[in-house]
Amino acid sequence: MPPLFTIEEIEGTDISDVMLAEAAALFSSSYGVWGPLASEKMGKSCKPGNRITLTPSRLRDQHLPPAAPSILIRSLSAGQLAGHALATRWQHAGRTICWVTQLCVHPALRRQRVATEMLRALRERHSNATIFGILSSHPAAILAALRAFGRGIEEDVDLDMVRGRARGIMDASPVEYVKGAKLVGSLFGREREDGEASVYCADTEFWVDHAEPMAALKVVRERGVA
Repeated sequence: MPPLFTIEEIEGTDISDVMLAEAAALFSSSYGVWGPLASEKMGKSCKPGNRITLTPSRLRDQHLPPAAPSILIRSLSAGQLAGHALATRWQHAGRTICWVTQLCVHPALRRQRVATEMLRALRERHSNATIFGILSSHPAAILAALRAFGRGIEEDVDLDMVRGRARGIMDASPVEYVKGAKLVGSLFGREREDGEASVYCADTEFWVDHAEPMAALKVVRERGVA
């Protein structure tokens, strides 16, 4: 029998230190490891192959900006944290932007739509948002966002909208890593630093190892989704 999940929604001002500690612990044990160039690009403390960790205080500082409304979505299974999503809202050009700043699911509970259901809860709570966003190198996170906020993978993406609005939306973000991300790819006329070809993506200069995301992408493609 598959596990049952309960969704909780907590506004930023009500997020407790205990909740932050649980989220930071899940991230630190589940997110990923530093990539081969991490120490060169980010400092000696970021040793390639070491697990990426995050303290509760850094989680609050980096993902819960005091000048903007934020929310924590939690998925619980048997009283234990199965996953969490953090999101922040801001205004740009008369539109409400709702941006997922962190999405993490326990490895043992992945591929059970935990991320999708958390993001659907976010969408339903903030149905007045015009644009939803996420920055992630993991195909599972992108697919969860596409299921929750759109209609899955679409062929008729409005590239003119992406080209014309992405920079302004991100510049208006109160979340520093979103605001500082570099837009790269053929759509923006700027090549990626690693030389890989892409149409459009954002470089956050966060040098996580991509072995797991690439393995997940292979699985996605083998299922017939490219």
